[in-house]
Amino acid sequence: MSGLRRAKRAQRSAPSILAEATNDSRKRSRMTHHRELLFSLALVLGLVNAAPPPVSPGSPRPVFSFSPLELTAIQYIIPLGNLNPRHGHIFPTDHIYLVYEQPRELPVYAPASGTVLAIRGQSGDDYKLEVRVTDTFSYYLAHLFVEPGVRVGSRIEAGQVVGRTSGRASFDLGCCDTTVTLRGFANPKRYPDSTLHAVPPLKFFAEPLQSSLYAKVEKSARDKDGKIDPDIPGRLVGNWFLEGLAVSESARGTANVWEKQLAFVYDVRQTNMIRISIGGTIAPAGAYRVAEGAPDPATVSTASGKVRYKVVADGSQTGARGGADKHALVLVQMLAEDRIKAEFFSEGRTDATEFTAAAKVYVR
Repeated sequence: MSGLRRAKRAQRSAPSILAEATNDSRKRSRMTHHRELLFSLALVLGLVNAAPPPVSPGSPRPVFSFSPLELTAIQYIIPLGNLNPRHGHIFPTDHIYLVYEQPRELPVYAPASGTVLAIRGQSGDDYKLEVRVTDTFSYYLAHLFVEPGVRVGSRIEAGQVVGRTSGRASFDLGCCDTTVTLRGFANPKRYPDSTLHAVPPLKFFAEPLQSSLYAKVEKSARDKDGKIDPDIPGRLVGNWFLEGLAVSESARGTANVWEKQLAFVYDVRQTNMIRISIGGTIAPAGAYRVAEGAPDPATVSTASGKVRYKVVADGSQTGARGGADKHALVLVQMLAEDRIKAEFFSEGRTDATEFTAAAKVYVR
């Protein structure tokens, strides 16, 4: 009888054990859900700087779990494709900008764990920190003062303070994924690997941090990531290099290369606005705003003949004294699918219709 009683007791206890397990599972699910809600609320309120660890740690795609700057310190974000010719960015930039109030030295956090590849001096007195996450993915943080303990070859962890902002009001974040190659460059040999394999940084942040960062992006278009490879073969749109600049020298980030660059692209914030970005040679360096009603450079070809672009030399973009706007003209003609002639006519000469001896030839 004792064996029969034990069997009956076991039969009676099985459903209760299953019920207890089910209740425990529901409790854990509710607790996890509550924790996620609390974390999301804290993130929205700017109380935390990190997202939960990636759901799939083994995934080959890296996921950032920390913002490089405190969310409350970021005023806005400029996506990929910004123009800043006066500081070497004649072509659309391959990194984003996190803009903060200056002058301030803010803590900079590693968005993901990795190994320090390089620490490079910038044009000022600050630095660029490059970090390898996997064999194919790396990121960099620029315009910061690096912490003394952070050295080339050292391991850093996500969320670790790796430096302080240099007070320039903007901070760079760039990502490179060698499994991705951008197809919008007419002559890829003219670009460094960091540009050819550049990917949008915000795509690599875990939620809900990602949504909080996207909400700070200044851009009129729905695509908040931006674009840096604008070339269309046989069309004016995109990047051009002064004839004579060796392909092997084109990727060097030096002033004597920047001044030989020219681009017919679009404003990073107002994507329906055409900009002619000039590095120097034909005019003072600047991102000149094209007047409304001008031909879209994506439609200009050898069949278009000479094209006149009336431009505004925006003082904030060209460094003009007093920030004054000045009107000018850029005359351009596609001589071949990979060759153009261009000339800049300053204020007072905007009625020009023919090239002079000052015109320059640019190639892909």
